Amino acid sequence: MNQLILRTLTAIVATAAALTYPPALQAQVGHAPEDSPYRDIQRGSFFVATIGTFKGSGGKLGVAPHDGNTVGLKWSILANRPLQIGFGVSYGRLEHLIQNQSETPDNRTTGPVDTDVIWADVSFQINLTGGKSWRGIAPFFGGAIGLAITSQAANEPTDFEMGNKVYFAPMAGARIFVNSRLHLQVEGRYQFWQVAYPESFRIPPFGGGGNDAVLPGGALKEWSVTPWVQVGLGWAVSLPF
Repeated sequence: MNQLILRTLTAIVATAAALTYPPALQAQVGHAPEDSPYRDIQRGSFFVATIGTFKGSGGKLGVAPHDGNTVGLKWSILANRPLQIGFGVSYGRLEHLIQNQSETPDNRTTGPVDTDVIWADVSFQINLTGGKSWRGIAPFFGGAIGLAITSQAANEPTDFEMGNKVYFAPMAGARIFVNSRLHLQVEGRYQFWQVAYPESFRIPPFGGGGNDAVLPGGALKEWSVTPWVQVGLGWAVSLPF
């Protein structure tokens, strides 16, 4: 009976260790080190150039920037550690609708029209395989927080202005290593930013009834959630310090 208990405890400990330290045990049990599917990520700093597509509907009125293409550049540090930090800048040519609060419902919506957006953020990324890749793949999840700077034509016939917005974005993806210096990256985000509508959207146009206002009832603020998919190419760089 004591031997059975000992064997059971040994099996439990071995299983827990295998789940907790898979890279090390893979190299020691069942694989010679050179045959292990896990490989050390040797470089800790990368520049990643990205292209992407920013989707969404622009909020319930369609006036927030949405639906367009983006390009970006990110500097990632601690890229061979469990916690990775990134500093990124992106540019997007998006679009939005115009809601003219002075017009009746049949005539107030025009567009879409183009709008430019610049994002700057810092991201925190949990690398699920730590400082290693599995068969060249290193999955991750995390989040980013930053500032979005939006543009709008001065002659747009509306009181709405998106302005500059703080945003946050949970994210997940994977790095696919070609070699120690080069990797492909795929990342999906859901960006959250707040859209604030002017008080004039509650006032009906001249000659209209109360229900003819742009927003006859409800809140003047909402959180708009937008999916954003990016693919990129990362190249290792040497830190100057």
